[in-house]
Amino acid sequence: MIFKFRGFFLLLFICLASPKFVSAQDFLLHEMNYVASNQIPLGDIMDELSKEQGFYFSYQSSLINLNEPITVPSYEGQVEGFLRVLLGEDYEFKEHDKYVIIKYAPGKLDIDLEKGNKSSILRGKVKDFHSGEPVPFASVYEKNTLVSALSDENGDFEFKFKKQPNDLIWLGISKEAYRDTSFVILPTVDVGLREKPNKLRFYPENGVAEAMENSALGRLLIGFRQRVQRLNFGGFFVESPMQVSFTPGLSSQGIFNSQMINNFSLNILGGYTAGVEGLEVAGIFNINQKDVKAFQVAGIFNMTGGDVEGFQASGIHNFVYGNVSGFQVGGIYNHVKGDVNGGQVAGIYNFTDGSSDIQIGGLLNRTAQANVLQIAGLSNHTSTSTGAFQIAGLNNYSEGEVSFQIAGLVNMAENVTGAQFSGLINIAKSSDYPIGLINLIEDGQKSLSVGIDETGLGQIIFRSGGRKLYGLIGTGIMEQSEKTMYGFDFGLGLHVFKKEKTGMDFEFVNRQTTDFSGLTNNSSFFRLIPGYKFGNHFKLVAGPSIGFTAFDKNWTYPSPGYVIAERTTTNGRYSLHAGFYAGIQYSF
Repeated sequence: MIFKFRGFFLLLFICLASPKFVSAQDFLLHEMNYVASNQIPLGDIMDELSKEQGFYFSYQSSLINLNEPITVPSYEGQVEGFLRVLLGEDYEFKEHDKYVIIKYAPGKLDIDLEKGNKSSILRGKVKDFHSGEPVPFASVYEKNTLVSALSDENGDFEFKFKKQPNDLIWLGISKEAYRDTSFVILPTVDVGLREKPNKLRFYPENGVAEAMENSALGRLLIGFRQRVQRLNFGGFFVESPMQVSFTPGLSSQGIFNSQMINNFSLNILGGYTAGVEGLEVAGIFNINQKDVKAFQVAGIFNMTGGDVEGFQASGIHNFVYGNVSGFQVGGIYNHVKGDVNGGQVAGIYNFTDGSSDIQIGGLLNRTAQANVLQIAGLSNHTSTSTGAFQIAGLNNYSEGEVSFQIAGLVNMAENVTGAQFSGLINIAKSSDYPIGLINLIEDGQKSLSVGIDETGLGQIIFRSGGRKLYGLIGTGIMEQSEKTMYGFDFGLGLHVFKKEKTGMDFEFVNRQTTDFSGLTNNSSFFRLIPGYKFGNHFKLVAGPSIGFTAFDKNWTYPSPGYVIAERTTTNGRYSLHAGFYAGIQYSF
């Protein structure tokens, strides 16, 4: 048998929780005076009010035209009344902490409530207060136990909950575009709340939850009921000690799970919660509307709408819309839209829209600003100035300033305050210490020279670098009796000093000479080369050198220059010799 309880509950058109549970400030009840104004932008009036009263407004930006000029009469009374003068009766005003929340809510809710034979079952119908029409997809919940349900297409709902016989039942109903409403079913004896009210939190809407739900993974895994709950509750969340989910729609907290901030969260396959402050573990995935604090791990992926503080790990992918303070590990890919104050490690790719302290990626790292270190198997990329140390197997790229770069092939940067080391090319607007075969430095120097040394090799050398270090690469040819030998030079040089007309360079050069028929000699030279500049581009250079040559065992010609020491073994002849280098350079 079913009994009607319409005569036994008290209808309260109030916000999600009574103000005494929400805020101790009572901003809406503050008395105020306003002097009449004419055609003042609405946004200016609201800014002045928030500064004067010491709170912040929170509202959906599309609801209010802040640039609209309005005329306001003189007013004396409470803040809530003044807001109704500004915005009209179709808006609802709530407060939490230092926020005054504005919600467009022209509708009011009513309810027909039925109680089943079992005291733990509630059924009812949610209706529009004015028209009496059923209201579909309204969130109905019991405030003490937080058991919840959504009304169906006909406005009907049913849920089960645990209660003592004399417990007061306090139902809350929320629906987008309607005012939040509470219904209290009064028992015959005890009208007091037996349980401590759950603690509420408020987060201003910033569009992240909607973006997360509309992502590819969100559309696949977050159900319609969870989306409706978020819209209906409009930024309010409840603290809970724990929850267990099998899937986002099958949870110990029911569909209210998306509004719960838990200390412990276990998702067998996956779950969708408001956040976690403690430990969250999932077999496949964790999705959180807001913040994750302490420790989170998932077999496949984590998706966080707020910030992460602590440790986050997944088998494949971590995606954080806010900031990370701590350490993040992804089997394949990490993506943080804010800043990373800590470290990221990924099997393939780390990507941070903001700044990042440390990134270690199996292939790629990308961030707006790297503060400490980037290590990648393939490539590192930063889009602004950074004080980081970049190490990559292939290339490093910084659109701004960088401290150090080490790459197997290419380094590129705007300005380098430390050094660059590459297997082939360094490119920068300014870099005093580039170490590479080719260094294209805008404020550095490049030259092409022809010269000869004690070996008799006539050579052409391209030198390029910064104001201190430079690299060289060259080739040459020499005739040795009936043999023609070809030489290839690779080396590094230092500008010891440079004046208007004179200068001195110190070079280390490694050379390989070959006849391409199996005869090969390997030499290394140290050179001290003074120079004299004439004209705008030309410079005469000449200076002593010391070389060491390992000759092919079939080489029968004498050692070049002045032989300091020499030794012959079955593997060939080794010679330490002194000589010279002389040539002419053209600088550009």
